[in-house]
Amino acid sequence: MSNRLTLRPLFLIALCLTGVLTLFLWGTVVARAAGPGGGPEPGRKPLDENNRMQISDQDRCPVCGMKVAEHAKFSSAIQLTDETTFYFCGTGCMMRSWLHPEIFLATEKERLQTPVVRDYFTGEEVDGRDVFWVAGSDVIGPMGPAMVPVKGEEALEAFKRRHGGKAVFRMDEMNDDKWYAITGRKAAK
Repeated sequence: MSNRLTLRPLFLIALCLTGVLTLFLWGTVVARAAGPGGGPEPGRKPLDENNRMQISDQDRCPVCGMKVAEHAKFSSAIQLTDETTFYFCGTGCMMRSWLHPEIFLATEKERLQTPVVRDYFTGEEVDGRDVFWVAGSDVIGPMGPAMVPVKGEEALEAFKRRHGGKAVFRMDEMNDDKWYAITGRKAAK
């Protein structure tokens, strides 16, 4: 019986140390994911003087954590009023951040300045507010079915002929209800 009493305090100490170590390691993982300032990590470089993306190999999507450079065809960006720029693996992650920057970018809506996307056909980098968006087509992006930006009505009609599409909208029409109608999920939890 005395061995049992002697081992009990050692067991409790080991259990406490394991809990403390687990909390420390979890805190380290969360802090790394959130970046040094406690929020998502912005891109290494801002948009250039022509509002073109300057994606580095280290830039990660603040929504899903994917490496943006590995998804160049679907990459997009949001630049804030102070030129801080966030790069995204795809347009869906960018659109969610545009709708809810307080959740995904740790900033206020008023600080959002320029959304940059790639036109599906040409790859040209354009303002996301100047394109037609197509959802429900057969185009698959890095996160699954893509929201596809196309520039101009002719390109929109060509895209729909080739790839279909259940919804066409402009960026300023997107809201939580439209997001839910298109994806069947909430834009933010």
